[in-house]
Amino acid sequence: MTFFIHIIPEWFELAALSFCIGLLGCRLWVSTLSANAGFIEKEHILADMRRLLGVCMALMLFSSGVNLIWRAAEMSGRPLSTVFPVLPTVIFRTHLGRAWIIRIVALILLSLTLMVGRRFRDSRGFTSFMLGIAVIIAMTESASGHASDKGDFSVPEIMDFLHLLAACAWGGGLLALSLVILPNLARAGDQTAALIADIARRFSRIAGIAVGIIAITALYNAWAFVGSFEAIWTSPYGWTVFAKVILFSLLISLGAFNRYVSVPLLLEWGGASRTGRGMITRVASHWFSRYFRNPDGLTIAFRFKQSVTVEAMLVLVTLLCAAMLRHEIPARHHSHIEHERQRHQAKGPAPIVNLETGPSKITAGTPVTITVRMKDPEGRPLQGLAVSHERILHEIIVGRDMRSFAHVHPEDEGPITREMLQKADFPLHFTFPKAGEYLVGADFFAGDEFYSRMFHLSVSGKPAMEGAKTDLSTRKNFGEYRVTLSASPMNIKASEETSLSYIIEKNEKKVTDLNPYLGAAMHIAVVSADLKQYIHIHGSVPGEPHDHRDHMHTKPPKRFGPEIEADVVFPVKGIYTIFSQVKHHDKVLVFDFMVNVQ
Repeated sequence: MTFFIHIIPEWFELAALSFCIGLLGCRLWVSTLSANAGFIEKEHILADMRRLLGVCMALMLFSSGVNLIWRAAEMSGRPLSTVFPVLPTVIFRTHLGRAWIIRIVALILLSLTLMVGRRFRDSRGFTSFMLGIAVIIAMTESASGHASDKGDFSVPEIMDFLHLLAACAWGGGLLALSLVILPNLARAGDQTAALIADIARRFSRIAGIAVGIIAITALYNAWAFVGSFEAIWTSPYGWTVFAKVILFSLLISLGAFNRYVSVPLLLEWGGASRTGRGMITRVASHWFSRYFRNPDGLTIAFRFKQSVTVEAMLVLVTLLCAAMLRHEIPARHHSHIEHERQRHQAKGPAPIVNLETGPSKITAGTPVTITVRMKDPEGRPLQGLAVSHERILHEIIVGRDMRSFAHVHPEDEGPITREMLQKADFPLHFTFPKAGEYLVGADFFAGDEFYSRMFHLSVSGKPAMEGAKTDLSTRKNFGEYRVTLSASPMNIKASEETSLSYIIEKNEKKVTDLNPYLGAAMHIAVVSADLKQYIHIHGSVPGEPHDHRDHMHTKPPKRFGPEIEADVVFPVKGIYTIFSQVKHHDKVLVFDFMVNVQ
């Protein structure tokens, strides 16, 4: 339910943009009202167009604002009621925010142009200027969706922009015809027959060009974001694409009927001769002969208006699918995630892992026993546990404030006993510093397979956690140390591998004598702002062979630095905190950075 509520602002925004481009396009290329000023319907149509343009701009401004709030909540993991403090960071420090700023400026400029341009309403240049601003708005839509994953002005973004622009010209034109132009002209009867016919002919040509662009760009988008026929049936993104294909097919069918049946009949009603019919029209007249027998002009116009109205409604449903696609993981990426998930699953059934606390009600500042119990699928204590990175079990504890962090192990309190291994029960003691929600990640090896489990604990009492403060700085000071984090690519994308690189300095000198910490150059915990995503990976010395996906690394040298690198795949969009641990002069240091994953 939340997903559909989330896409409603996006849907309204796309529908309003499409209607806006359609109205301006019809005013510029389709409608010949300026040259036919001898009837009162012209004034009605121009007034309706102006009024609806104003409504569309207001709706786009409102929807853009609401959509930004939703996206900020999605990225930060915060509820809507507490998302406003992070809005400046999202607006000024993210690619989404920069695209949003351009869109809002363009919308304000378009609104001001409409307000001051009443006396220029018959000027094609003035209408072209407004249409140009609307095209810029469409560009910002492509720049804030999946197509921008490869960077601004990349081939996927350009293809998505052309797809959106063609869809707006066609679909928005249908909305303009069905809601504004045809209802006003049809009331005048035979007086506007030639004008209706001419408008239908012109729009049919533009629609044909738009359909061709949509088809070509849709094939490219399917290759870029779906990848295979199998992905259509195995992911929500693929299902939505299939629904769009069905809707597009229906639109093509209705459009073809109008182009080769309705438009020729309207032209005849307007005084055109039958001798100029093309071959397809002659074939259509044979198949639909009953429509061509003694046609009544008003009946033809009414039927054409009905058909265009149905097309316009199908366009709105298609735009709903487009809004859904902007919030779904592309099928190609979904397949990659599923492949990685299956790749990391054990060959046999996965073990059952439970976490218990004593006491069951946890209070801030009071020691608590955390016990991780592991069983095989038959309910017996899990056997085959192996030491990984010098410990039998790694537990990562992170508070929602992204300030509370701990990396603890049962061995911290003493050696692992035979009884622990036989029962596969591993207790440790921990004192939660503040009240609030915590994530506990448990990582271990068993039977040559790596397992990672995630739990959530609620802690009562005082002091309470504060909300996490979003800080996307890539260079930060941690006491005497200055750490620089860089990512490749710079714009981090969900479901795609990202390379992280750390440069560690102390007192303005590069640190070259770091020591291994628990068998790795660096331990890294990646946690999403909503505590729903957790990854434990390890850093390596540049040039060191490793496979982060299997947690396999060669042992780092005894001294290394200042650079450490790591690879990670962020599963979904949002704000993540990356906690990194290194060892220097027998002291474990913790660095934390926040990144925005798009």
